[in-house]
Amino acid sequence: MAISPTRPARARSPEEKRLRRGDILRAAERLWTTTPYAELSMNQVAREVALAKGTLYLYFQTKEELFLALLTEHYQAWSAQLCVLLDERAPQTPDEVADAITESLRGYGAMRRLQLLLGGVLGGSELAVTFQQQMQAMMQATAPRLPYPHATAMRVLMHTDALCVGWQHLSEQLSSMDSQVKATLPMVDAEQEIRTSLRALLRYLGD
Repeated sequence: MAISPTRPARARSPEEKRLRRGDILRAAERLWTTTPYAELSMNQVAREVALAKGTLYLYFQTKEELFLALLTEHYQAWSAQLCVLLDERAPQTPDEVADAITESLRGYGAMRRLQLLLGGVLGGSELAVTFQQQMQAMMQATAPRLPYPHATAMRVLMHTDALCVGWQHLSEQLSSMDSQVKATLPMVDAEQEIRTSLRALLRYLGD
């Protein structure tokens, strides 16, 4: 169980509630590393964070809402990291831009794994629409830092999102295969393949 022993039994202040919300998100993330999304319940999350189920529902009313909150948190952190790298490096060439984007993705494997669930979990629900609006807002804030017209910069960011999903999916498929079959196939490093794909895309856009 993961709740801090110094955390108050009942969160009252805004700061205590913020910390408790973080405890819940971290508990859900730990569980998703070992339990398929479809098999995970709010009861399990409540047990993991040592909360009554009713208390958990004060923070997240559904598993889908909890999932989206976790994915949004990862996207916000990644978007902030990408903005920092673009500001620091001010990349100009296609390869420089691709390398900066790929560098920003390091350490965000959990985000890419959650991305794989997005379509199947939420479909066209209201939650999904809200999330996509938040994503667009983050992309709009990041796009001016790329050395392209705004419409092209938005395409680059949307392609990045699609490449993350595609290469993560293939990487996980290969890793789950029988060892004898796996031995006959090339190894896939998702981040390296994202870099290669982005370089090719950005060179094409620059022509």
